[in-house]
Amino acid sequence: MLNNLKTDIMKIKQILLAFLFTALVVSCGRDKAKDINVSELKTECEILDAVIIVVNEMVALGEAVDSEEPSDAQKKEWKSLGDLAEEIAEKGEDLDLDDEKMMACPNADKMEEIRKKMREFEKVFR
Repeated sequence: MLNNLKTDIMKIKQILLAFLFTALVVSCGRDKAKDINVSELKTECEILDAVIIVVNEMVALGEAVDSEEPSDAQKKEWKSLGDLAEEIAEKGEDLDLDDEKMMACPNADKMEEIRKKMREFEKVFR
């Protein structure tokens, strides 16, 4: 029984350590849309990651609306983020990037998740 307890404690410590490491990596790697320099984006994964950053901020902005109507400042920020997303998409088109390579990027699965959320908020900001 004592051996089982030690094993359980060890498993809990490993899980906690893994969780803390993941939280650290995610929080340290978090960029902001304002930090994106579109002219520096060159690869499919860079384009995709930049779009994900922008769309995540758009989702966060949508979630921050505490009434049925967003404030003027929130509408302005939404438009600014939308313009940046369009600029990034145009950069990808200019580079004639490969869609299959983009879908093979490590964060490709995240895009579909946040795209669904963003669609919900598009109606609020129109």
